[in-house]
Amino acid sequence: MMDRDGYTVFGMDARVTAWAKAAARAAERVIADPDLHAQNMRHGDTWFVGVDVLPNGSDGAVDGVPLDGPWDVPSMPLHPAQVSVIYPGYPQPDPDQSAANHRYRVDRCAAHVDGLLPEGPERRRFARELHAYILGLPLDDSTEAPTVIWPGSHRIMRAALREVIGSGPAGYVDVTDAYHAARRAVFATCDPVPIRATLGQSFVIDRFALHGTAPWTGPSGPPRKIAFFRPQYDTTADWFA
Repeated sequence: MMDRDGYTVFGMDARVTAWAKAAARAAERVIADPDLHAQNMRHGDTWFVGVDVLPNGSDGAVDGVPLDGPWDVPSMPLHPAQVSVIYPGYPQPDPDQSAANHRYRVDRCAAHVDGLLPEGPERRRFARELHAYILGLPLDDSTEAPTVIWPGSHRIMRAALREVIGSGPAGYVDVTDAYHAARRAVFATCDPVPIRATLGQSFVIDRFALHGTAPWTGPSGPPRKIAFFRPQYDTTADWFA
């Protein structure tokens, strides 16, 4: 499914292009909805987070255009895709965001492992979403604010999480300390790589890979739009398999 670095970027594919164009049209309708727009804007109105807003079917099809491509991922029902839209100037601080949190977003691209959700005032993390994979599908030709991955990080993060969680239900274990320690190890040993894929390309990221979104560094221009699928496993055993 992906190489030893924990991700694979695929070249131009006519099937992916057709789907992405249909998804881009559907995404524009979603973004234009004033209520959805207000609910999803973050970081000083520079990021439309767009979780589960694309009106695709459980097979990924959008407006009758099937989702198909060169990737080899587990066959699973798909959720409505995230439509992530990054605007020029990303990221700006939110009023309720700490200075340290904002610096982490700028300096480390808000690097994270998906599904380890911060909870409560102390933002303790629990594995609430056991993703099978991350499939990224660019909806335009922008290369600004690309997805960034730390190659090889999936091995470090998987080992750390497996050790602290074991074989029990993942969602009941506080993984905060182990997660932060493993993340520091990744930063010390792995160099980040931007994924500058555009419309017609696609990429798959290992579910345990540390990844994030780089700041917008170029001149002002059209926003960068990308759709993400992250279907979930039901059990810890499947997640660690």
